[in-house]
Amino acid sequence: MKTKKLSYHSVVLALVVLFLAACSDNTNFLYQDIDAPRMLSFGFYAEDNPDYLSSDYVIDLSGQSVAGTSTVSISLPMPSTIDKSRLVARFTTSDGTTVKVNGVDQTSKSTANNFKVPVDYIVTKGSFNVRYAISVTKATGLKWHEVATFEDLTVFGSPVMKINPKTHEPYVGFKIRSNNNNHPVVIKLNGSEWEYVGGTSFGNEISSSYFDMDLSADGIPFVGYADNTASVKGALTVQSFTNGNWEFTGGSSGVLKAQSTYLGITVLGNGEVVGAQVNNATHSDFARRTLVVSNYKDGIWRSQTPSMLTNQVYMSNMAGGKEAAYVISINRGAVSGINYGYNVLKYENGEWKAMVLNYLEPGNTFNNIYTIGAYVAPDEVPYIWTLDNASGATAMRMKYYDAQDATWKELGGNVLPLGFVPDRHTEVALAVATDETPYIVYNNLSDQNYPYFMYLDQETGQWSAPVKIADIPATGLNIDFAKTGVGYVAFTDSGNKVHIFKYE
Repeated sequence: MKTKKLSYHSVVLALVVLFLAACSDNTNFLYQDIDAPRMLSFGFYAEDNPDYLSSDYVIDLSGQSVAGTSTVSISLPMPSTIDKSRLVARFTTSDGTTVKVNGVDQTSKSTANNFKVPVDYIVTKGSFNVRYAISVTKATGLKWHEVATFEDLTVFGSPVMKINPKTHEPYVGFKIRSNNNNHPVVIKLNGSEWEYVGGTSFGNEISSSYFDMDLSADGIPFVGYADNTASVKGALTVQSFTNGNWEFTGGSSGVLKAQSTYLGITVLGNGEVVGAQVNNATHSDFARRTLVVSNYKDGIWRSQTPSMLTNQVYMSNMAGGKEAAYVISINRGAVSGINYGYNVLKYENGEWKAMVLNYLEPGNTFNNIYTIGAYVAPDEVPYIWTLDNASGATAMRMKYYDAQDATWKELGGNVLPLGFVPDRHTEVALAVATDETPYIVYNNLSDQNYPYFMYLDQETGQWSAPVKIADIPATGLNIDFAKTGVGYVAFTDSGNKVHIFKYE
């Protein structure tokens, strides 16, 4: 049998092919940057991530060189407040390519990945691959800027701001005085314009300044207020904006026979409405100056004095999440030898339970009856704050409940470093962003009551330096974050006009 001899040129060509193949396996690139598989653009669009983004974050990669490297590293800055755990990417690539992450095929505008850590996109064409290592970095230069001032009406009492979980729009509710009558008003921010929710006023006459608002998981606004027209003057009335009208929750006004002071309402994830108030009526169904809690479920309102807290209380404050509601209150005078102890009650699955009863910080010699607060974070962790002098000086103390250890722990490990001595006129509001970073806003008594904010750095465990939001004296401070990571602060100025600022 004859054999075919290989020519010199054939041998050289074979060696070249083998060399190129060795340089182009499944972990390497075509080094000459000729007809290499490419990613041309990459980004996250609000349209593809309606539950997580309110803006687009895009990078152009068309001019990115892939020559002589095994990995193309891409950094895309985004605000730290954005939840990056399930972001859908939109990308374009050169012709004839496929894209995978961890061996899973990727579809632009469809496939979600966790971008809390760098994500490697492998772009393949034939036997050649290009790795694009996408890292979402922390954007710098975030700041507060005013979006709108509401000047149509004068606000009486403190406004209440909540973020619609569906549309991500801020809603602000408050009381106005019209023709010698006080009525509730709710407005919402549409872009940079305020809109009325159900008209300029609605409902019955409000007693004093006792008003609260919450939004359901479906984005329906609920308001609660002390109703002057109820059978017991000042009893809690709740209304919701349903089918384009403000309707009484339960079919009528006056949820209970009691005068509701320091009232609060919250709407749980299942639609149940929970309220709390201190009864100030002598002739009612409840003892005067006791905490009365109410809940609306299955078409019926039920009210009671919690069995574990029948003593008199000065005031209360309420907050709720999807699963549970919490009430913090301060006792009236001495209870079991403790002056002005505070209580925290939890409502879940139809039951009230005590988390804290008649507690006073060790070493505290007073407890200001005007300074308590409660908040529930998106991850259902409850927070509370009080004013005390247990650390040797008057200070604001904020705590969160650690469910694993079943204990209340100080947020940041110590009292809030506000930079001045707080008193009964100090207002503090808390919100936790989607990245689990706590933010606080407060009126700075040492700087003309201007609004300031701080956040707890998750890397250092320390509070950031205080930053002034605006040169406007502020009362009725609110802070909240949309699920898209955008923060809002609302308050009234010395002329009782509503201001709203946006953090982006």
